[in-house]
Formats: sequence, structure tokens, C-alpha cells
Amino acid sequence: MAEILNGGEGSTLVACYPILYHSHQYAVDEVLPTNDPGMVAAWLEAGTAKWTDGEPKEEAPKAVPKTAEPGRTGEAVSTESDGDDLVGKVPKTKQRKK
Repeated sequence: MAEILNGGEGSTLVACYPILYHSHQYAVDEVLPTNDPGMVAAWLEAGTAKWTDGEPKEEAPKAVPKTAEPGRTGEAVSTESDGDDLVGKVPKTKQRKK
């Protein structure tokens, strides 16, 4: 049992599936904590984690959209007194990214 929980010298426990543990979502190939032997045994038994040698894989690059964003470019200007004819994209600012 100790061999299963320790994984050997230089081993790292990584997730094979997304795992929610202690209010943290661990992604696939992310290093898992090994401080709880009961959870380590449960993850290994269920096949949701595995021991690997060395460092975990690097994260995959994120996808970048290749199409234009919807909406018309330029400033939204109202010529009507009620302001109903506003057309345009919401500007990208630092405050809107939060």
C-alpha cells in the first residue's frame, strides 16, 4: 500500500481527468496534492490519477479566434433624441476585462 501511495522516488501524481478537490479544480495533467493518503488511493483506484516520472507536460497553447468579431466598427453615435439608434461594438478597455 505504501508503494502505491508514494509512487516511488521522483514520481509526481497527475490528474487523468478534471478533479475538484478542496475547492480547487485540477485540470488534466496538473499535479495533484499527495498530503491525503485516502484521496490518493481513491484517485488511483478509480483511474482518475496516475504516477508519472519527472515533470508534468507543458500546457497546450490556447486557441485564438480567426474570424472577425460581430458588430460594426467605429463609435456608436446617436442622432435621435431618444438614443435608440446606437450601433457599434463595445470598446475593449482594461476595466471591461475584469
